[in-house]
Amino acid sequence: MKSIQLRVERVTMAGAVLAIVALFLPFVLLKPNRVAEGELHGLVDLQAPLLIGALAGFAAVSLVLACLGESARGRAAKLAAGLGVFTAALLLLASAGERLITADTPFARLSPQIGFWFLMLATFVIMDGSLRNAPFPRVTKAGVGLLPFVILAAVAVTGLLDDLAVLQEFYNREDRFLQELGNHLFLSGLSVSAAVAIGVPLGVLAWRRTRFEKPVFVVVNGIQTIPSLALFGLMIAPLAFISQAFPVLRELGIRGIGNAPALIALTLYALLPITRNAYTSMAVIPNAVVDAGRGMGMGTRDLLRLVELPLAVPIILSGIRTSAVQAIGNTAVAALIGAGGLGAFVFQGLGQAAPDLIVMGVIPIVALAIIVDRLLGVLIRVATPRGIRNVES
Repeated sequence: MKSIQLRVERVTMAGAVLAIVALFLPFVLLKPNRVAEGELHGLVDLQAPLLIGALAGFAAVSLVLACLGESARGRAAKLAAGLGVFTAALLLLASAGERLITADTPFARLSPQIGFWFLMLATFVIMDGSLRNAPFPRVTKAGVGLLPFVILAAVAVTGLLDDLAVLQEFYNREDRFLQELGNHLFLSGLSVSAAVAIGVPLGVLAWRRTRFEKPVFVVVNGIQTIPSLALFGLMIAPLAFISQAFPVLRELGIRGIGNAPALIALTLYALLPITRNAYTSMAVIPNAVVDAGRGMGMGTRDLLRLVELPLAVPIILSGIRTSAVQAIGNTAVAALIGAGGLGAFVFQGLGQAAPDLIVMGVIPIVALAIIVDRLLGVLIRVATPRGIRNVES
């Protein structure tokens, strides 16, 4: 227990050090327009002593708390300090526009720099260190983990962040952004659903029929070794040939580029964690439990429905959790073959040398991955049988 507490304290201390270091790094980049070169500004240039003092205070409190023993009050204080760092950083970013943009620079734009991103990382580290071994229900942990997103949404709604270049890019492409966001969710969600429909039966088959175990995992492991961009590219030629040979398929939208090759590639990539966890979930069920069910007169179907599946579902969901997070990231690459998604803004920004456009695509992808990970974590906790949950806790 002592070593676990020391580990948690070191994590919190690392976050506090990150926040303190961020105080001395460039905080924002001010550009007179979208394409001109900008000028870096630190926190001192913002002339906001109260907010800077609050930020430094929260960082110092986190550092002090990291040196103290673990307790319920200590964890709550660390969480509050982490959220304080996050909120102060956002308000400083909001005040930067008011302080630095004048009537002489009406088209000026602000971009967060390394100091701001260090503060965002510090928030995550401090909160993660406080929550990791805290005796809180997972629902509570997930809710607390989503608080930064709630604070960010609240500040953004007030319009305080409108001077940020990334929001200017968003306002100029709002309809397109919503369309690509929906497309991103569609591609990643459908591919993971297809991987579940294929991977779970494959995993169970590999467990029940040992002669299929090696072929199944050779295939799914082999797919995982192919670089994502190469796999997307490999889909183009065969699907283009098939769509030419069968016009009906082309009318249904199956062609060399677009959603069809993207969905196939994303589904193949999502197979390994789901198949592996489905196999493992069945393999770890104690034989004594299965024998007890048979002794009670259960047949194969009843054993699967009443004994094996309830015990296997949490592990299967863990595989789905991994695949879902991976799929959200991999879907960004699908934009290269015309499937759209948030990756379209990333590659468009790379082509135009517009880092703010890249950030507009990257931040929602990261946020989606974190939110999906937290929500599925809660679902796993709920799906875990109470007896196993009590043993784990």
